Amino acid sequence: MRHYELVFVLKPTLSEEEIKTRVQAIKDLIQQNQGEIYNEENWGRRNLAYPINKFNSGYYFLINYKTENYKLPAILEYNLRINEDIIRFLNMKLKTPKAVAKGE
Repeated sequence: MRHYELVFVLKPTLSEEEIKTRVQAIKDLIQQNQGEIYNEENWGRRNLAYPINKFNSGYYFLINYKTENYKLPAILEYNLRINEDIIRFLNMKLKTPKAVAKGE
């Protein structure tokens, strides 16, 4: 089982409903490709260190997931790259999971 950490930043111009829709679409994509989400955090709106596409802030989200499907990170990164509402993302493989599900 491989563990991953995904951090992405959404445009600050999105409404609250649009943000929920985008995040849910990413979570659905992970689950449809044999991924299991065990931690998710909404870090809220934060200022960026430098302007990206003329935006000075964005909505940050963190999702930790695990999967046995080795193609899932590539599928996920492709979909994040073509989504115009995501201004930055980072998907990393964790050597040792930091905090696997709190119940485990």
